[in-house]
Amino acid sequence: IILAVSTIFYLFIGNIYANSLTQQQISNGKNMFIFITVYLLASFYVQTLNGITFAYEDYTYSSKLSIIKTVSRTILLIVLLLNFNQAIVIAVVDAIINIVVATVTYFYCRKKFKIKINFKKFDKVVFKSSIPLCIALFLQAIMNQANNNVDKFIIGVVLNPETVTLYSVALYIYSIFSSLTTIPISMYRPQIIQNVVSGMNGRELSDKLIQPCRLIAIIGGNVLAGFFAIGKQFISLVYGNEYMLAWTITLILMLPAFITMSNEMIINVLDAMNKRLVRSIVLFFTTILNIILTIFFLQWYGVVGAAVATAISLIIGNVIIMDIYYSRIIGLKILYMYYKTYKGIIVYQILGAGIAYFVGGFIANVWIAFVVGGLLFLLISLGGFLLFGKSTEEKKILQRILKKEKELS
Repeated sequence: IILAVSTIFYLFIGNIYANSLTQQQISNGKNMFIFITVYLLASFYVQTLNGITFAYEDYTYSSKLSIIKTVSRTILLIVLLLNFNQAIVIAVVDAIINIVVATVTYFYCRKKFKIKINFKKFDKVVFKSSIPLCIALFLQAIMNQANNNVDKFIIGVVLNPETVTLYSVALYIYSIFSSLTTIPISMYRPQIIQNVVSGMNGRELSDKLIQPCRLIAIIGGNVLAGFFAIGKQFISLVYGNEYMLAWTITLILMLPAFITMSNEMIINVLDAMNKRLVRSIVLFFTTILNIILTIFFLQWYGVVGAAVATAISLIIGNVIIMDIYYSRIIGLKILYMYYKTYKGIIVYQILGAGIAYFVGGFIANVWIAFVVGGLLFLLISLGGFLLFGKSTEEKKILQRILKKEKELS
């Protein structure tokens, strides 16, 4: 299906972008799309193979590989783009990395779990029972891809490829933020599902979700606040001053996503209750709203309008509607969870970001401003959390880690 749809789209690329791209740009776009299709096909197999590792309760493999993939992609893109200033490099790198990840995961499953792909013993009972969740995940995947790419598509049709490039820089930085904040979700999945299956609900279940949510808030909040603090210097050093608008666009995308990610751990609760389809339906309408708003906002406010449209859609769908659902239907104490999740964390992140941004503005040298601002932010944000913001459970965790390190030394 992926290959068939991609082939049809490939044939119509020239017609779709006839008014916004030159013939050379259309030709380059077609070449990039070939690698993008390879990336999509490889991604499908990566997700399938990751499902095998989850089935055997190997929850750390996918998280470790995701971190390695993100770091490798970042390093490769920076090195290659500095030497080959062509957009197709991004598509080629993504395709190759995903092929490598799919291959490594396949042989990992074969060696560790003795898995062989076999279509002869197809279990219809398992297939039928999994259909509701499969449909939910399928819709969610489509909606996530649409929300991440619809802006670029509309910008490319309405405006020009240079603006798409600018927006893509913001989306790439946002994708790193999103990848890092979603890693803890799979790590805590077994524990949360076990809590739900055991009959835990309401305030008790909410309390169990707070610590994982705090981990996401620490990771995501530091990335968001850190990017506010030294993001301008980062963009100037890596991409150039002509892409400075990407700083604003990235922050507009990150802020509502951070609020959403703060309680994204509840996805595991929905899976345990077989209610993921509800979230997928909400995401569907959120995507439709995003498309409509993007078309209008793009004409009124330019490329920043596309980011604002996405942000508004996320707040309405993922924050307001889903939080009401979690509270009224699932029975979770959402406002209580937000308070406990952010307590002792967000205040130091905001304080650190504000001071680092202010100090960095007075330093003329970009490299010095980047280093000084970064160190100052980490000192205030992480230092404030470690000294004053830790919860009782986090103090115990830190004590266990320090004790283990002491024993090893």
